[in-house]
Amino acid sequence: MTVSIRPARPEDIPALRAVERDAGQRFGAVGLAAIADNEPTSEAFMAAVLAHGIAFSAVDADEAPVGFLLAGKLDHGLHIYEISVATQFGGRGIGSQLLLAIEQAARELLIPAMTLATFRDVPWNRPFYERRGFVEVPWENWTPAFHLLHAGEQLSKLPLDRRLFMRKELR
Repeated sequence: MTVSIRPARPEDIPALRAVERDAGQRFGAVGLAAIADNEPTSEAFMAAVLAHGIAFSAVDADEAPVGFLLAGKLDHGLHIYEISVATQFGGRGIGSQLLLAIEQAARELLIPAMTLATFRDVPWNRPFYERRGFVEVPWENWTPAFHLLHAGEQLSKLPLDRRLFMRKELR
C-alpha cells in the first residue's frame, strides 16, 4: 500500500484523533495503560497546530490519514508535539517519512534544530529517534520551555522518571 505525506487539513482532525487512539493502545503492553486509556489530543489543540504550527498527515490512496505529526516553533527549534501511526501501518517507514517531512520544513524555515519529548524505555520511542540523529538533552541544558513542558507532563500524570527531551541539530 502506498502512503504519501501531505500537510494536514482541518477535516483530517477526527481521523487523526482516531489514529492517535489506535496507536496509543500499544502503550498498554509496556506498563503505560493510562496512556492507552487516555483520550486523544483535543480537537482544539490540533486545530491550533494546523493554524499556527506545522502538521503533516500520512494518507493512503483514498486520502484517509493513517499517521500524523504535529509540531510548532519552541525556543530556537521546531518541537515535535506528537507523531502517531495507526497500528496496522506500523513498521512500514511511515514514522520515518513524517520525520523527514518535518525536517525538510524546518530546514526551509532556517530553523536550526528539532526537539521532542519521549519515553526513554519504550522500544519504539527513544531508539527510533536516536537512529534518526536525536540525542538526549541533559536536565542542566533544559530551556525554560522544556521546564514548562515537563510541568505539563506532570499535570498529565505521565511517569516523569521514564521521560526525556531529545534534540537534533540541523546545521
